[in-house]
Amino acid sequence: MKLLLDACALYPTVIRNLLLNVSDELRWDLNWSERILEEWRRASAKSNAAAKVQAAAEITMLKVKYPKAIVHNFDSHIPKLYLPDQNDVHVLAAAIESNTNIIVTLNLKDFPNSELVKYGIRALHPDELLYKEALYNFDLISNLVGTILNDFNSNEANKINEYRLLKKANLNRLSKLFR
Repeated sequence: MKLLLDACALYPTVIRNLLLNVSDELRWDLNWSERILEEWRRASAKSNAAAKVQAAAEITMLKVKYPKAIVHNFDSHIPKLYLPDQNDVHVLAAAIESNTNIIVTLNLKDFPNSELVKYGIRALHPDELLYKEALYNFDLISNLVGTILNDFNSNEANKINEYRLLKKANLNRLSKLFR
């Protein structure tokens, strides 16, 4: 499966880590562009200076671990494309250039399938993607969620369970599997 991760799927740590870990296990082909990574960096900078520094470090690690994930030379597609939010056209252009078949985004309304189908692409919310995978491969997803939960709880005074972690990350359907 070839996926292009939108910035909103990279910025929340739980979603990003779960997508990356599942991808490593299942050999999903992940893609993003420098512009998408920059959107992640800008979004994290709005939180605080430490988040900005952490995002920069995580982006550097992503570039090292996934050197083939960066999509280049997609700008020529941009003038020909339409999306309701023109600020998202670069994401579709990167998906087209990388021959991606799925854009993973939390902003489904900005990527209507009526436009994406023209290019053999569809948009999926990370919750839908991970929920469907969990239905077929629950042990894998459960183990990966457990690892992320342990990392999360090691930094938090108030410990939470899998359900609350996934609910907090806006992975509502997936969270119900852990109730």
